[in-house]
Amino acid sequence: MSRTLLALMVPEAEPVVGSFRDQYDPSARRGLGAHITLIYPFLDSQWLSPQVLARLRDVIAGVPAPMFRLIEVRTFPSVVWLAPEPAKHIMVLADALVAAFPDHPKGGGAFPDFVPHLTAARGVHHEKEAVVNELGVRLADYGPVYCWCENVTLLVSEDRRWRVLAQFPLLH
Repeated sequence: MSRTLLALMVPEAEPVVGSFRDQYDPSARRGLGAHITLIYPFLDSQWLSPQVLARLRDVIAGVPAPMFRLIEVRTFPSVVWLAPEPAKHIMVLADALVAAFPDHPKGGGAFPDFVPHLTAARGVHHEKEAVVNELGVRLADYGPVYCWCENVTLLVSEDRRWRVLAQFPLLH
């Protein structure tokens, strides 16, 4: 039995956030690329039946593929992240998934409001200001990160590594 994650993979962001994630995000060291979490935890892997996978495929296929830019550095108390703009289409996708799987809230239900974000650094306290400044400089040098996510990815954490179980195409 292993935990699963539904996410939008954002490889376009790796040039900007990759080194921060390697240093400050344990999930990156476990093989999870730059992403926007939709639902975590989703289902334990033992509950991923053909019916569940078919339901995921059907729900996701009816939602337009989100296009967005990563243009702003923001923070939570110990997290530095990039904000997708516009976030509306990601919210529509997350809402559709929660409607189909109401026992699995967006973002795992740990926070009262779901905020779509791409984490660059976690667990930063004393170095948060330095990370924010460096990430801001890097983003300014690189320019906006343009993204178009064509799939929702289902990942599983096994043996302390993340691996892709399935990808579900979004509406084009």
